[in-house]
This record gives sequence, C-alpha cells and structure tokens, in this order.
Amino acid sequence: MSGQEQNLFDIFLKMGPMGQFVSGLIFLLGGVAIYVFVERLSALKVRKEDYNLLDKVNESISLGNLTGAKDLCLRTNSPLSRVIYKGITRIGLPLKDVELSMEKAIDLEAFQMEKGEETLSLVSKLAPMLGFIGTIAGVIQIFYTINTTGDYNIESISGGLYVKMITSALGLTLGILAYYFYFIISKKIKGNVYELEKGAAQLIETISTPGK
Repeated sequence: MSGQEQNLFDIFLKMGPMGQFVSGLIFLLGGVAIYVFVERLSALKVRKEDYNLLDKVNESISLGNLTGAKDLCLRTNSPLSRVIYKGITRIGLPLKDVELSMEKAIDLEAFQMEKGEETLSLVSKLAPMLGFIGTIAGVIQIFYTINTTGDYNIESISGGLYVKMITSALGLTLGILAYYFYFIISKKIKGNVYELEKGAAQLIETISTPGK
C-alpha cells in the first residue's frame, strides 16, 4: 500500500508546477460540484408535511376556516405551502387574480430551486477545457525537456506524459460527473415545479367548486 502511495506521489511530483496547478484546479472544481450537488439534493427534498398539506388545507377551506388554512401553510413553510398561502390570501378576488398570484409564487420558488444548477453546468464545461489545457502543457513540457536535454528516453519525458494523460483523464471524468449531477438536479427541479403547479391547480379547483 505504501509503495502504491509513493508511486502516486512520485507521479504528482513529476507533473511539474503547471501540471500540479491544473490538476489542483480540477480537484477544486470537483469539490465545488460535489458540495453543490449534495446541498441541492438536500434543499430539493420534499418534506413529509407536504404529502398531506393539500388535503388539510382543502378541508379547512371547505369548512370556511381560512385562518386555519393560512396558519397551516405558515407552520409548514415549504415551497408548496408558500405557493398555497399566496392563493389563500387572494380568496375572494377573481379566480384569475388567485391563479396569477400563485404563478408568480411558483416562478419565485423555481428561481430559488435553480440556485447552483448553473454552477454544475459551468463545471461540466470547464473541467474538460482544463484537461485540454493540461494536455497542451504536457506536450510543451515534453518538447522543452527534449530541447534542453537532448534526451528522448521515456524517463526524461515521463513528466510531460503524466501531465498530458492525467489532466485529460481528470478533466473528462469530472466533466461527465458534473453533467450527471446537473441532469439529476435539473430533473428534480422539474418534478418539484410540477408538484407546485399541481397543488395550485387543486386549490383553484377547491375554491371554484360550488359548495366548497
């Protein structure tokens, strides 16, 4: 195990300052991508209270207890509850106004959900570009070594080869991983927005049905 670690350390040293710098940037971007992905997954997780929120709100509205419905939304304090609360506060106005207020609330919640999505997209594009820069740096290092030493053996040019191959592999791997993270988060956001729109539609149906 110690031999393997020593070999990896030796390889890192042979990469030279430029290769180490590019590799460090790629690892830094990887840390950012993982942090954003985990944070967004946690933030976009549907809360247990949301599963029964609409049923309880509709029941309160059917009983004419608008204050109770508002209090329930305020206590829950989730994206869905905030959208529903906006609609409840507009009950008594034309349905179009109620719908418009909830649409604006959904747009605001969607904007909040999309935070970090652009970061993942940016990392997925930057990482392969950094890998390509590392490839160019590796080739330059190889030719510089040959030019200064006149030596063509594998030992003398191995540093440049390591830079070329390792940075390319790291950049492509992170690019694919970050794009996968972006895809998962984007899909989750769309699902959450759909649930908000469905909840708003159910509230409209409740308050527009005679006798409710």
